Amino acid sequence: MLKKNNFLFVNSSDFTLIRFIAFVGQTLTLGITYNLVKVDNAIIIASALIAGSLLISNTFTYYLVRRGNKVLSENQIFYFLFFDILQISCLIAINGGYTNPFIFIILAPLAISATYLSLDKILMIVSLALVCFAIIFNTYIELPENIRPILNDNYSLGIMTSLFTSSIFMVFYLYYFSLNYKKTQVAYQLASNQLQNEKELLKVGGLAAAAVHELGTPLNTINLIVNDFEKDKSLTKKYEQDIDTLKDQLERCKEILKELSTNPQSKEISSEINDMSLDAFVQSLAEKHQKNYNRINMEYRSDENSKNITVSITPELNIAMTNIINNALSFATKQIIVISEVFGDYYTIKIKDDGPGFDKKFIANFGKPFYSTRSNNTLNMGLGLFITKQMIENLKGSVEVINNNGAEVILKWKI
Repeated sequence: MLKKNNFLFVNSSDFTLIRFIAFVGQTLTLGITYNLVKVDNAIIIASALIAGSLLISNTFTYYLVRRGNKVLSENQIFYFLFFDILQISCLIAINGGYTNPFIFIILAPLAISATYLSLDKILMIVSLALVCFAIIFNTYIELPENIRPILNDNYSLGIMTSLFTSSIFMVFYLYYFSLNYKKTQVAYQLASNQLQNEKELLKVGGLAAAAVHELGTPLNTINLIVNDFEKDKSLTKKYEQDIDTLKDQLERCKEILKELSTNPQSKEISSEINDMSLDAFVQSLAEKHQKNYNRINMEYRSDENSKNITVSITPELNIAMTNIINNALSFATKQIIVISEVFGDYYTIKIKDDGPGFDKKFIANFGKPFYSTRSNNTLNMGLGLFITKQMIENLKGSVEVINNNGAEVILKWKI
């Protein structure tokens, strides 16, 4: 799923600019070095050609930009980084190999790959870099004698070991943190889609409620006219079949409007349009989920003061409550209770199940992303309650989890 929903992307124009800066940097470095140090012409020509290959590659990237590919695909990024490692490695190999102080520049493409590519492509990029390091260590053209460093075998081996370990550590360090970011983005995208769907349902529900209200009056008027037609015997005798058909169609319209106004789903939608009492909201939550989960007994309880508290039913609140109840349903054995209570200057909604309850580690880590007690962590990233907590806090509420003969989630708002 993360492969298909990669929220980290590379804008092709930015990528072109960065690689052009790299080309300028390589050219300046070679130019300054060759003006200060006497180097064979063959090395100068070879270095110029290798550096120029980056400009050619960048020209191709610019061509992609002109064609309208504003965002590079993962495969395109992979091929460009693959080329960059080969290009830098060749340039380093003919200019001193591992004794060249600029050898660590190869780590730059590795860092980009760890951030933007999938794991299989990252492994290929890292493998290529390690192979290049090994070749550079054994096969390279030495620097001129006047600037050539004198390194013993142990120190040389230390440099290559440092390159190997730095590459592997840096890549997987960056990959781990970018993976967490991608997971968060996926979860927020799912929540955003759910919120958008909820808002679309509100629009549909509003249209349905408006249709019921607006069509009622003209239909009643038409019904009165049809009744007048029936009283006129001359019209009845001449247009009896047409009048009967018209009456049947009127009855059908009434039934449709009645269904819209009394259908449980329509009620559920239209009730979300307006504010509700806390008591009614808790009742609607229990009834809504009881229809879908017959194996679990859903109960609701409320004190007398809950009838006097008005709750604004927003899509965010509906999603948050649904997430909490669905979480309780996955652990409950037989029963879930939704409770509304008023204490002084605040009111609460409690969702309690008769399952095993929260473990101590979960309670201690509640509110932190990527923490889940479920066995299948690939499907349950520990973000459901994290996002729910953020939604409730955005609604100026607070969330607490405790154990009370099972798991209990307590939502609290000031009156």
